[in-house]
Amino acid sequence: MTHTNTNPSFVLLVGGQSVRMGEDKGFVPIGRDSHFLGQILKKLNGFSSSIYVSLRKEQVDSYTKYLPKSSLILDHDLPVEGPLKGILSSYLYLKENNLLNDFIYVLPIDIPYIEEQTIKRLLDTFQEQGEPVSGIFYESKTGLEPLCGIYTTKTLSQWMDSLSLTGKHEFSLQKRIKNLEPKPILIQLPSEEEINFRNINSKNEL
Repeated sequence: MTHTNTNPSFVLLVGGQSVRMGEDKGFVPIGRDSHFLGQILKKLNGFSSSIYVSLRKEQVDSYTKYLPKSSLILDHDLPVEGPLKGILSSYLYLKENNLLNDFIYVLPIDIPYIEEQTIKRLLDTFQEQGEPVSGIFYESKTGLEPLCGIYTTKTLSQWMDSLSLTGKHEFSLQKRIKNLEPKPILIQLPSEEEINFRNINSKNEL
C-alpha cells in the first residue's frame, strides 16, 4: 500500500458552543502571549502545511486572523450532528477541492497541551501499515478517544454513502468506530502522556 502522507491533512474541530468555558476555546489564553489555537498550530506546523479548521459561520472572522479563509470549513447540510458533522463536512470540502489525502487527522481545539510525540505516533503507525486500515485511534483510561485520530478517506466515503440510506443515522463516533471493518487500530495512550492529552472544558481546568 502506497501512502501519500508526507503532508497530512489535519482538521481542528472548533465549532463547539464552549458553554462551560464561556468563550471560544480557540482564543482562551495560555501564558502571556498564546492561546489554545496558537499552541496547537505551532505543533501541527511541524508536521504539515495542510491545516484546516471546522467551525461555525460566526467564528470565521476571528479565525481568518490566523489562517487563510480557504482553510476554514463550514458545515455542510448533512443529517447528522456534533463532531461527526464537522468531520464529514471536512471530508466533503477537501474532496470538492481536490485536497484529499489518504486520511484526515482530526484533533479537538481543547487539548492545547498535547505532546508532539502523541501526535506523531498515530502518523508513524499509519505509515507502518502494509494493508489498508479503517482508522487509527487512542484508547485512554476513559476509553476510545475519537476526537484525536486518523480517519481514512475510505471510511469517511463509506460513512457519507450511508447517509443516503433511510432510517436513523448514528451520531456517536465511538459506536461508528467500533463497527468499522477492517477493525481500526487502537493504541494505548502512554500513562505519562495522559496529563497533556486531557480536554480542557473550563478555565479552572487550565
